Amino acid sequence: MTGVMDRPTVLTATQASRGFADVLERARAGESFSVTKNGRPLARILPPEPPKPNGAAVLAALGEWEEEFAGTESGFTDELVAYIDSFAELNERDLEHWADLEQMWRGE
Repeated sequence: MTGVMDRPTVLTATQASRGFADVLERARAGESFSVTKNGRPLARILPPEPPKPNGAAVLAALGEWEEEFAGTESGFTDELVAYIDSFAELNERDLEHWADLEQMWRGE
């Protein structure tokens, strides 16, 4: 069940048009809008979806955590550091395979 706060703000097409930059900023901040014309729904403007984490983002986060916890009692063990590094190695290997595939595609 959704509450009143979850309902989109209703704007006429004219209102949305005249304040479009403001509507976009508010949508970016998380607000949803329903745009109507002659009292009928015309469009919805929604906040952007959060970015999906990828391998590079995970490796970057693990690298930051490694730096933060290095030398502390709850720090990363050598085994965990090696495990994290293995992901970077896999990533580099995959990039090499990608380069090989590009060369084959171009007939090089």
